[in-house]
Amino acid sequence: MARRTSSFASQRALIVGFAAVFAAIALPAAHAQSRSAEAKKPSAATAARKAAPVPTTPQTQRRLQAEQRELQARLAKLKRQLAQAEATRSEAADALAESERAISAVNRRLRELSTARQQIERQIATLRDRSRAVNARQSEQERQLALVLKSQFALAQRSPWQSLIDGESPDRVRRDLGYLDYVVRAQAQLIEELGERRRELAELEAQSRAKQAELAAIAEDERTNRAQLVRQQAARKQTLAKLARQIAGQRQSIATLERDDQRLAGLIENIGKILAEQARRSAQRTRPQAAAPASAPRGATGEPAPQPGAQFARLRGRLLLPVEGDVVARFGSPRRTEAGVDGPTWKGVFIRAAEGAEVHAAAAGRVVFADWLRGFGNLLILDHGDSAMTVYGNNETLLASVGDRVEAGAVIAQVGNTGGSADAGLYFEIRIEGRPVDPLKWIAAR
Repeated sequence: MARRTSSFASQRALIVGFAAVFAAIALPAAHAQSRSAEAKKPSAATAARKAAPVPTTPQTQRRLQAEQRELQARLAKLKRQLAQAEATRSEAADALAESERAISAVNRRLRELSTARQQIERQIATLRDRSRAVNARQSEQERQLALVLKSQFALAQRSPWQSLIDGESPDRVRRDLGYLDYVVRAQAQLIEELGERRRELAELEAQSRAKQAELAAIAEDERTNRAQLVRQQAARKQTLAKLARQIAGQRQSIATLERDDQRLAGLIENIGKILAEQARRSAQRTRPQAAAPASAPRGATGEPAPQPGAQFARLRGRLLLPVEGDVVARFGSPRRTEAGVDGPTWKGVFIRAAEGAEVHAAAAGRVVFADWLRGFGNLLILDHGDSAMTVYGNNETLLASVGDRVEAGAVIAQVGNTGGSADAGLYFEIRIEGRPVDPLKWIAAR
């Protein structure tokens, strides 16, 4: 708290100092008039200098130079304070990165678990079909066993000796005894098969219950872990947001200081030009010829973007839009900084989309990067050959790994707002030989 109070006090003192500098810059004529009131009657040359928009005396130039040095010293001090705050923010960002990596891993695990659940459910359905088939077979075997028992009972009612006494032929008696022996063996086989069917049904039911219990336990555990990680991420984001607000205020102060420094440096430069012009006139030197601006060698500046290889070049205007949503930031437009001012331009596009929406590969390629990167969150990069790459940032979940080859339209990630993005969406870039190009010129018309 003492450090924060000291920082605020130093910033207030800095603002007071800037006010004095601005007064000296904005009201040079007033300073000149107050000095001339104490001097003797001005000459015509002095009056001409008073009419000039800026003071031109060497004393004024030295004073402004001293003020500029003081301003730069204070600016350097504030930048050091900002660097310390950035270091603290970096620690929080690292913690946030670990959390977001973990959430990505959990989401990927949950997706794998969903696939495993569907597979197990199919296996359970197969087990149920088998159970029904076994039950039907068991019922048929029980029916056959009943017929066998009935036949056995009928055959057992008459003794073979009684049949011989009654005058039946020995061959018929032997045949009846053979039937009885067959019926007895069939009965034993059916009883054994029925036992096997019952044991098979019991085993299938036990496997089904075990798989369902295991699946439910794993799913519950994963949901619990994910909820805990989400809570940790929310807490860390709050810390990061607090630091970001503090840094935003400091960056605003730095931006103001830098503009002030530029204004003061411009004023000193103008003064130097005026003094040089006066010296030139007093010496009555010949006016030098203005030097023609040197032409930059061909290709040094303004070099056109290199043409991609033939394979990827044919995809211009045919690439898939990675996710359905609204393009809210376009290539080449200025990015808004945390301090609310324009920053560097966008090197790609930002597509606002629903959190968790599927991100598709714009073209077939190979995954060359799939990890968390500061400013871009969970980032995935596809190499398409011909020195062409596509970049997918701010994802919640990465579904592909380094080395994976994916086809155009394959699901490679899920939309999120990792990396400190305020909105859920996808940051998408196309780079050719390392240079960013406008993705919308490569996307197929929708």
